[in-house]
Formats: sequence, structure tokens, C-alpha cells
Amino acid sequence: MHCAKNGAMEMCRFVLAFLLILTAAECHNFGKSALRKDECGIQKTPILYSTLPVGRPVYGVQPIGDEIFVIRDSTPYIEVYDRNTFQPTRNITVAGLQGPYDMVQSSPEPASLFVADWFNGNNLFRIEIPQGVVSNWSTLEDSFTTLGLARSNAYTGSDIVVTASASKKVKKFEVSGSMVNEITVPAIPSPRQSIQVRRNRYAVCHGYGPPPELHRVCLVDASGTVDRCYGGTRGSGVGQLDVPGRLEPFKNDCVLVADTANQRVVALNKNLEHVRDLIAYGIDRPYRLFFDEARGLLYVADNTVDNQGIAVSGRVTVFLL
Repeated sequence: MHCAKNGAMEMCRFVLAFLLILTAAECHNFGKSALRKDECGIQKTPILYSTLPVGRPVYGVQPIGDEIFVIRDSTPYIEVYDRNTFQPTRNITVAGLQGPYDMVQSSPEPASLFVADWFNGNNLFRIEIPQGVVSNWSTLEDSFTTLGLARSNAYTGSDIVVTASASKKVKKFEVSGSMVNEITVPAIPSPRQSIQVRRNRYAVCHGYGPPPELHRVCLVDASGTVDRCYGGTRGSGVGQLDVPGRLEPFKNDCVLVADTANQRVVALNKNLEHVRDLIAYGIDRPYRLFFDEARGLLYVADNTVDNQGIAVSGRVTVFLL
């Protein structure tokens, strides 16, 4: 603004001062808006924090204490890394393990790891941490079924959740191997994994093939009845998923989805409504997730696939949230 005459000088100064105040207020409000958390408590854009080495495809990652535990395809041992330096420290051999497919932990301390095997769906391997003592117990399922595991959380206590794809059953087990309860989800074809998200609710993911197969995350009650779902036929838009491979509990009762073929991690609220695509870059095919709330880190089992969609290599990618 140009103020040419003395008569207009005071008015011009007033207008300039008003504009400066207005601009400052707008900047302040923009700053507050930019820092506002969403309903899942997410405030920042995730930042790539670290990676673990590339090797065979990764089918499980679980931090416990000062260590990170990783299983890989067709590997009869668990890789162990330092949780602070992300450097390898040791391996734990698991006798009888042929094709590790999933791994979760029980809590509280002392923690145990539970590993499912491609070739023996009837049993879970239990590995006591830190000693590495190995035992196993029956899942009461057919030996050829595919199992999806879910770790202990605030709603399960120290129990873990086992989902059997063939029988469409969701089972809760004590660490000792005693089954606490089970529900059947007849309306969900080939459930891949389930997590307990409320006292009497589970989130269940399913979907792998082309239409008309559905790719969804569904809320089911204690009787196995579907309450609501997110997703449909496979796609990449909001409201769509493409091979929702695994779920992970998040803050504020939200759920993270490893939207595998879409190469992203999706955040849903407690009603399974879309909040945001939490991670949509820097990963290839997210297979497994672990959210470390204390450190604000998200561990992603990140695999590369061939032209047939078969995982051929993998690493663990860690994001700071």
C-alpha cells in the first residue's frame, strides 16, 4: 500500500496495522490447525526411522524389552536385534519350526512369543523370553489350516487370539494353552486375523482374490454376528482395501490395517470409519504390523513380491509417528 499525502497517512497506518494483526492471527490459527490431532491421536506425518536388513520375507516382528524379534519365511529360527541400535545380536533356534507364518507376544512380563507354522496349523510354538525355552500346544484345528495371531492387549489381558481361516473360528487362549472361549464368524469367508477391540467386539480382516470376493475389516460381536464393515470389492480409494492382511490395535481404540496390495497402512476409528492413510509411501507390501506406543514407533514387516504376488524378500521398516 502506498500512502502519498499527510492527510491520508494516519488512515493508511491504521489499515496497515490492522492487516498485520489479521495476518498474524491467521498464521496463529493455521499453526494450531496444523498441529491438531485427529481422532486416532495422530498429529505428525510419519517419518522413516530405521530399517532392519533385507533377507527372506518377514512374517512377524515383535519388540520385547530391549530386543526386537523377527521371523522369516522357511527359517527355523527367530532373529533377534537390539531395540536401540537395530543391530543383530543372536538367533533363537526353534526345533521343529519349518515355515514360520505369524508371531505375536503375550504380556505382561515375563513375556512369551507364539509362532504359527505354515506346515502345522494344529500347533503353536511358545518361546519364553529371554531364556528362549521352546514348547508347543494345540490350537484344536486341522493341521493344514492357516492361522492368524493377535497379541495381548488391554482387552485380552495376557491372552492371545488365534483366527483359523478354514473353520472360521476366533479363539482366545491363555499363555498355558488353555482355550478361554471361541466364536464362529460364518458370514466372513476365510478370515485372516482378528483382534479384540472392545470387551465384546473383535475386528476381523478378510479378502484375497478378485471380485466378487470382498476385501474388508468387520466388527463382530461375541456371538460372531457382523455389526459393520469397512471395504468391499478390492480397490485403492477411500472405503476400499486390497488384501487387508493384518490388523493392529492403535490409540483411542483405533485400528491400523496392513492394506497389503495397496502398499499402505490405513487408520480406522473405533467405528471402522476412515481416518487417514497413515503410511502411503516408503513401503512395498506391508504384511505385519506392531505399534510401540511407548516409543511412538510403528514396525512394518515390509515384503517385495514377484509378478505372481509371491513374497520373495523382506525387511522391517520402522516409522516414527
